[in-house]
Amino acid sequence: MSNIEEQNLTEFLLEVKAKMANITLSENEAINEITSYILSNTGKFIRSKIIFLYGSEIGVKKPKLIELASAAELIHLSTLVHDDIIDEADIRRNKPTVVNKWGIKKAILYGDFLYTKTFQALNSLENIAISNELIKCAENLIDGEFNQIEIRNNNTVCIEQYYDVIEKKTAVLFSGILKCIGIEKKLDANDLELLKQLGLSFGRAFQINDDLSDFNTSEITGKAEFKDLSEGKLTLPVILLFEDSNSNQQDQIFSLIQSGEYETIKKKIIDSDCFKKARIEREKAISNCIEYTERFIKLDKLDNLRVFLKETLVA
Repeated sequence: MSNIEEQNLTEFLLEVKAKMANITLSENEAINEITSYILSNTGKFIRSKIIFLYGSEIGVKKPKLIELASAAELIHLSTLVHDDIIDEADIRRNKPTVVNKWGIKKAILYGDFLYTKTFQALNSLENIAISNELIKCAENLIDGEFNQIEIRNNNTVCIEQYYDVIEKKTAVLFSGILKCIGIEKKLDANDLELLKQLGLSFGRAFQINDDLSDFNTSEITGKAEFKDLSEGKLTLPVILLFEDSNSNQQDQIFSLIQSGEYETIKKKIIDSDCFKKARIEREKAISNCIEYTERFIKLDKLDNLRVFLKETLVA
């Protein structure tokens, strides 16, 4: 990406954050205090980057992209606040979570507040089809979280169940925002389906990458090693380990997880090549992203998107 392109992206992200700050401004100073805190710790704004990079190439005007990105990021932030309550998480991105810093009651209310502001952001889009798509995404995110809770600490989870959960909990928002770009540009049904599949592939690769990072402490993401395992979330390497084991071995693995012997689990995953198998699944999803991208982005514009996909989806 050239210096000018980097600058354009940086300016876009700052405008998105400013838009979010404006939408979430409240008469209640206690709410504004949390908003200021959470907007200072928003991560990489990957959803906004996708909207800018793909939306710009397709030809959607910048003000519309800012509105769409603001709505998408608010949906994402509201789910993070509630996820941290469910997971009883103390730290996110190297800082205390909202629930840790302000308590469960205020955290629940603040997550609800963000959801209401999401609807305000959707109204500003002035496109009922886009609003409906993002509302459907929010519904799927909740459905995915319910499903994840149902399969926690369950040694009978199969890879099909895993992919169903990550599609709803992670991939659906990536898919939805890309489809919304196409709706705004009035693309035909075939192109909309292409953008949808691109988003699903991106989300799948993104989640598998996050699963792999559970076995390494990351100063960049602020994710502690074995965070998912300690919360009872079965990541892809662990599910692959279960699938490669007989019933007695599965019981032993489950017992090790329950007793917190995560280093032993990590060694078993290494010995059984399940990290390698998970990386292969990630690479398949990345290849699909690149293939879908190449089908509707001009040849001379592909390099930036290829680099973005590789840098974002490989830890």
